[in-house]
Formats: sequence, C-alpha cells, structure tokens
Amino acid sequence: MHAYEAADFIEQCQRDDAVGALSQEQIDYLNRSLPGWRNVDVEAMRTEAWLEGLSVGYSSSVQSAPRWLLAQQQLAQRGTLPAEQCRRLNKALPGWLTA
Repeated sequence: MHAYEAADFIEQCQRDDAVGALSQEQIDYLNRSLPGWRNVDVEAMRTEAWLEGLSVGYSSSVQSAPRWLLAQQQLAQRGTLPAEQCRRLNKALPGWLTA
C-alpha cells in the first residue's frame, strides 16, 4: 500500500470512528495492526510521501518534514548546502528557502 493510500485508509477509519461507525471488532483490529491510528496526522503522511517523491534527499524514516526543511534552510544560510541540492530544491519547491 502506498503512503497516500495508507493515509486515505487511516483518515477514513478516523472519520468512521468519530461518528461511531466502527464495530468493536474493527477498532480492536486497528489497535492491534496500527497502534496509535487515532492520532496519526494523515496530512503529515501525505506531505512526507510527496517530499520523498521529489527526490530532494528527504526520507521520513530519518526525520520529520518540517525539521528536514529547516535543516536545509540553515545549511543554505550558512553557505554549506551543496549546489546540486540547492538546485533540486529550487526546482521542486520554489520559495523553500523562505518558507
């Protein structure tokens, strides 16, 4: 399952849970299979999947998207961000340096 599909699935489960549409068996299954599913930030999941797809050096397994972007900005401000990385970011994320 792709990260976007997983986010959609979790979001639907959260919605169904919020309106009482999940059976206790479904809730138990989700709790066993996806601990913490009620608190998953699905928009963050989608953003991280999108960033990973841009091939700009981001990996959600290493750090969160906001922290990664801040690190890239700090490297650029110090003049230590490799030029190729800067080009990739400028192409993929216009305005990233001031975001």
